[in-house]
Amino acid sequence: MSNLFDRFARCRRARRIVGWVGLALVLPFAIWLLLAALQLAPSLVAVFGVPGLRMPAAVVISGLLIAAIGFWDYDND
Repeated sequence: MSNLFDRFARCRRARRIVGWVGLALVLPFAIWLLLAALQLAPSLVAVFGVPGLRMPAAVVISGLLIAAIGFWDYDND
């Protein structure tokens, strides 16, 4: 009898969707970072302030963790 995690982990399509959702959380901030480096957009510090950088950092880290779970190759372990 398998639990819910095993059924999800074995479903490659569901894991890929979760991985792409995680990357979709990161993508806006990555593009913003590149545009700010080229001085085409205001920097994250200018918009959020130094103490406010925790919010976008938390979103990016969460997105990367979700993407890592989604793209983890469970079947080969």
